[in-house]
Amino acid sequence: MLSALDSVFFHKLIDIMMSQGGDYADCYFEEDDLVASTIENNRIKSIKSGRDQGIHLRLIKGEKTYSAVTSDLSPQNLEQLAGGMLFGSHASPFNIMPISGVFQLDKLMPIILDKQESVLNHLIKTSQHMFKTSPSIVQVSMNYFESKKQIRIVNSLGLVREDSRRYERFTVQAIASEGSVVQTAYEGPGLTGDESVFSSFPLGPIANSVAERAVKMLAAEPAPSGRMPVILMGVAGGTMIHEACGHGFEADFIYKNTSIFGGKQGLDVASPLVTVIDDATLPHLFGSYKVDDEGVDASSTLMIEKGILKNYLTDRLSARLLNLPLTGNGRRESYHSKPVPRMSNTFIENGDELPDAIIDSVSDGLLVKRMGGGQVNITNGDFIFDVMEGYRIKNGKIDKPIRGASLIGNGPQVLWDIDRVGNDKVFIPGVCGKYDSVPVGDAQPTLRIKELTIGGQGS
Repeated sequence: MLSALDSVFFHKLIDIMMSQGGDYADCYFEEDDLVASTIENNRIKSIKSGRDQGIHLRLIKGEKTYSAVTSDLSPQNLEQLAGGMLFGSHASPFNIMPISGVFQLDKLMPIILDKQESVLNHLIKTSQHMFKTSPSIVQVSMNYFESKKQIRIVNSLGLVREDSRRYERFTVQAIASEGSVVQTAYEGPGLTGDESVFSSFPLGPIANSVAERAVKMLAAEPAPSGRMPVILMGVAGGTMIHEACGHGFEADFIYKNTSIFGGKQGLDVASPLVTVIDDATLPHLFGSYKVDDEGVDASSTLMIEKGILKNYLTDRLSARLLNLPLTGNGRRESYHSKPVPRMSNTFIENGDELPDAIIDSVSDGLLVKRMGGGQVNITNGDFIFDVMEGYRIKNGKIDKPIRGASLIGNGPQVLWDIDRVGNDKVFIPGVCGKYDSVPVGDAQPTLRIKELTIGGQGS
């Protein structure tokens, strides 16, 4: 379909939009072939397969953005939309506008492709095995997702960019129960590029690990409550840096003056042990891409260097309004959405310490091996995160597992309170839900936080 809508026609649409007095205009075309399936308790719960394609037309005039979205790709319809960009639209910068258009997804396929049949069989057999590992396993859920996108971006600056993107991911969740105690374990590896997610992340060992963790946590003691040192292990991933800190570096929040990091370039905002980077160029990671959704080359952006705030993450609009450099972070879920500044692969860089030495430094505290869900106030960084897998630390040794713990604190303050940094950062794939959903990667090495409030059931 990309060849059917050539760049000459896109430039015609650009000219029509710019004739209405805009400062900048672009066309974003997307074609997405996707499959998704869900297995629950050894049975196929759902299978979806289809193609979505359409165009997002955008005109920026001053601080306002005007959009039109459609899956009707007829030249007459597109020219009509381009010519009416200013009618009935008064969007403030960065707000996602209600948009009209047709979303067409194919009906469930009665016969799935050989590859998908193989994937489903693999998931079902693995699910069956998980139930056999322990009578305490009461529920197993698995999801598989693959998306193949072709995009083209043409803008009023004369740029024409194309990109092909493939995302693949599976998730495994197990629920274990004994009496009134219920525990959940989860893992969800994913990647970009042509490699198979099952080759890079073998399903069997991951599923076994998930089942074992769910059962092990049944014997956990109630979590303590109060303030104490906390160690976040590298395998916990970068949920903390993404949710509690990273959003405050996105330049739309800087422009709206709703970020605690606004106006702090060149100032100390963290411990000198902390360096934070956002890098969309890292191969195969879930948040990687060659160009962002505005046609800007992906890059590695130094956000914090040894505690000093260096750069914010920008899209074209925020970069222009704030007179900042483009960082290649203009991202959107699909052609239905406008691009806004979003993280890609965000991480705290490795330090020099061994994880065991960091654990040994704590006489009484909490070790977090797996993070769960939570809530974050993006404006000030206040957060509460569930701990999916945690352990008490006593006299520098990992003690008994604990359950029911939550971490309560403030992201910007955590950056100051990191006083030991390990050398074992681990990337965890995820989905960022700011406005809409985009794939991301987060990472950190093992960290010691001087003190956090622990919400728990014990003392």
